[in-house]
Amino acid sequence: MRRLAETCEAIAATTKKLLKTAVLADYLKSRTTDEATVSAMFLSGRAFPAWEETTLQVGGSLLWRVVAELSGKNEADLTAAYRKHGDLGAVAGEVLTEKAGQGLNILEVADIFRQIAAARGPAAKTALVRDLLTRVTPLEAKYIVKIMTGDLRIGLKESLVEDAIARAYGGTLAGALEAVQRASMLAISERHCNWRWIASWPRRRCGCFIPWDSCWRARSLRPRKG
Repeated sequence: MRRLAETCEAIAATTKKLLKTAVLADYLKSRTTDEATVSAMFLSGRAFPAWEETTLQVGGSLLWRVVAELSGKNEADLTAAYRKHGDLGAVAGEVLTEKAGQGLNILEVADIFRQIAAARGPAAKTALVRDLLTRVTPLEAKYIVKIMTGDLRIGLKESLVEDAIARAYGGTLAGALEAVQRASMLAISERHCNWRWIASWPRRRCGCFIPWDSCWRARSLRPRKG
């Protein structure tokens, strides 16, 4: 998760779209397929794939209380930090303190997000969020909170994420980007917007680049039983 947070910092530090894309592409190439899958989703400002109806159901007030508790800051200090940044994730990154042994990988964070979504009641969700933010560094917490609120604020549109995926995994940029965008539109129309097929694309050159079970064209080509 630290690598993703550091990549987000680098992306936010520049206004140049080509540089944002290059930074993200380099990051994606350095990750495993599973890590790249989750990373692309997080970088699109989502805790879960777009085709899922799963939500965290964690509001800003809950996050505010947890950050206040873990930081030991009073209401006035937190309010001042929020006025400075205008973003709760940035507030968390500023007021939380780093401790030895902190840090989670991106797949662990994704798993905890699932646990939070499955938890019932504010008490259970609060406990899981508190545990999560206790186990990560302030920089990681900054972007975890941003993902949870659905707004990274790093100047990264989904089209740039697609461009970076094409640069990281494609052959020629123009052809790769066209394939990613085409398959992305088909996936959305089928409610199967899962980034895994994109991350594993070099190992799946199969027509529209969507896994068989997710592609209506591929399913239509299968022989019918009976």
